[in-house]
Amino acid sequence: MFFYVDHTTRFAHNTGIQRCVRLTARALIDLGIPLRPVCWRADQGFVLATMDQLHHLECWNGPPAGAWTMDLETPMTPSWLLVVELVREANKPTPQQMQAAARARGLKVAWVFHDAIPIRLAHLYGGLQSVAARSHAAYMRGLAVADRVLANSHTTAEHLRSFLAHEQLPFTHVHGLPLAQAFPSPRRSSPPEPHQVGSPLRLLCVGSLEARKNHRSLLKALAWLEAHASGAVHLRIVGWANEPAVAALVQRAARRGLPVKWIEDADDERLDQLYEWSQFTVYPSIEEGFGLPVAESLWHGRGCLCSSDGALGELAAGGGCLMVNTNSWRSMADALHNLLASPDRIAALNADAQRRHLRSWSDYGQQLLAVLTANAA
Repeated sequence: MFFYVDHTTRFAHNTGIQRCVRLTARALIDLGIPLRPVCWRADQGFVLATMDQLHHLECWNGPPAGAWTMDLETPMTPSWLLVVELVREANKPTPQQMQAAARARGLKVAWVFHDAIPIRLAHLYGGLQSVAARSHAAYMRGLAVADRVLANSHTTAEHLRSFLAHEQLPFTHVHGLPLAQAFPSPRRSSPPEPHQVGSPLRLLCVGSLEARKNHRSLLKALAWLEAHASGAVHLRIVGWANEPAVAALVQRAARRGLPVKWIEDADDERLDQLYEWSQFTVYPSIEEGFGLPVAESLWHGRGCLCSSDGALGELAAGGGCLMVNTNSWRSMADALHNLLASPDRIAALNADAQRRHLRSWSDYGQQLLAVLTANAA
């Protein structure tokens, strides 16, 4: 199988999509699938990644650099190109170009579809005529030529089907295959230190700093809590500054005395330490394709306050989550205020998180292969 790694082998951060690339590849290799790591060159088409690129891919629990199959010519089974990355920039190949190059090698093409957010929330990206929205729409239209599209949640599958149907393009090849909910670190089995009324609730928020992640509303909720019960919450925000304006907002809140600290770059070890420190988590995002930070919180045995809508609601419904309207800062503030007065409620949500069955990446890999095999005939 060809496995597309072009952007992840060069990108300096381990965002949600990069995590999916690394962990999907690792799962498939562990299942015995020979994966060929491929990048794109405009004058050559698919080329093997270099060893330097594979060593970078190995970071953050990616496959060992030596675990890949470095051969593009030997016939392979399954005969697929799998694209987990988001490929939509102006200097990247279109889905149609990748389909043609794969066909020339006798391969079918499967894509993992992550979200339709630049279209659904186009107002955050400059409107439907913005570069982000138009390039994402072109990318989504290109998925009509794929042999299989595996959406990362049932919600995003429906978003893509609806978009393609509206464009009068094929959509029956789009399937919902929710991502795994497990993580490389050992699952935490012991409960966090119980919260005591009158002591600060140690709250963790993990996610890149950008408008749709909704840190602004979270900080408003924190300011309201601080005004009504000073010192009730200690908040740690972890994530890279995808939008510098949001990072500046967080830094300004800290300078003005809100009990918030921003950790920009946390490796897996540091992130595990922060989950150990935390007593609960919050994920204020307005919309996600799946919601890996929520799954990660559950993996670490921490309940999570998050949205009740869309893919986040789909994930949260299994237990361990306090679902609210994250479009409303006051809804988040009220929910946190009520939690502060109810340590038993916090403990119950954390216990639900610890008891919840979470699907492994091996499970996901096996289901992915089953979809490809079932539709290969």
